[in-house]
Amino acid sequence: MKRIGIVFGGANNEHEVSCNSARSVASHLDPERFEPVLIGIDRDGGWHRLESVDALAEATGGTRFPDLDGIDIAFPALHGRFGEDGTVQGLLELARIPYVGCGVLASALAMDKLLAQRLLELAGIPTIPTKSVMAATAGDAVALAEALGFPVFVKPNRSGSSVGASRVESAGGMAAAVALALQHDSTALVQKTIVGDEVDLGVLQQLDGSLEVGAPLRILTEDSTTFFDYTAKYTAGGGATLEVPAQIPEAASTRLVELAALAFRTLDCEGLARVDFFLGADGTITLNEVNTLPGLTAFSQYPRMWQAVGVSYTELLSRLIDRAVVAFSGARSVAAI
Repeated sequence: MKRIGIVFGGANNEHEVSCNSARSVASHLDPERFEPVLIGIDRDGGWHRLESVDALAEATGGTRFPDLDGIDIAFPALHGRFGEDGTVQGLLELARIPYVGCGVLASALAMDKLLAQRLLELAGIPTIPTKSVMAATAGDAVALAEALGFPVFVKPNRSGSSVGASRVESAGGMAAAVALALQHDSTALVQKTIVGDEVDLGVLQQLDGSLEVGAPLRILTEDSTTFFDYTAKYTAGGGATLEVPAQIPEAASTRLVELAALAFRTLDCEGLARVDFFLGADGTITLNEVNTLPGLTAFSQYPRMWQAVGVSYTELLSRLIDRAVVAFSGARSVAAI
């Protein structure tokens, strides 16, 4: 039986989401193949070996580096900076421990939305028109938003789960929205509002390296102006319904699958990713972002995409772990040449 080190928590604004993902992963591992070992990161960055996810909230005196003794495979259930951005992946590389998901480069690229956009556009994938500001240039935000056309979305460049993101209807709301975004990252994005349905696709890498894409998922909000924010994503009755499989034209579905796989390859992803798009009424497709460690909570999109095509949550986790072992073996073989 393999011991799976589930790494969760984190010193960032997605700490609670990560804890919820860890609970789901731990409770859905195949008990005949895997034994979960909980490794929590507290809000100050301290590491802890724990008996339960809930114990992290009261844990004190964490270590600067993790205790990875006896861990066969790591499963990062981390979201946001200092977890999904390549930092923990780099630590696991140094420790020579196989781990689920994307490597250092892909994790860092996908976390930086501006850099990811540039690469995706070079690959021919349409992305959202975006401008950026920092603290020193925050005064330019209104002019940039006016050039894009209100309403706009303002969000941190390196964050997720819609934390620090705002929909801004007019110039009067820009200062507060930019200030909020800059609380979570040194760069704030100002993005054109794309009119259309959000359609997300889950990419899963097979043992032979080929890619499989799950059922498309469409997010149905109460009205066209509703923002699919943190509450809608992670609470029942949050104002959004997840339609899976998405009821969209076959031609659009086929193209979305092609673009999701292209985005996965372009950013050099590994194991899994959730690729989020906007689909306009006229069939126009715009990529929103690539998530290298999508949420794995009870309300999350990624597991539901696979359940819709007959892959249970437990089987999905097993496939991810098995792929991690193969990827690690391949990396070791290359390194040894």
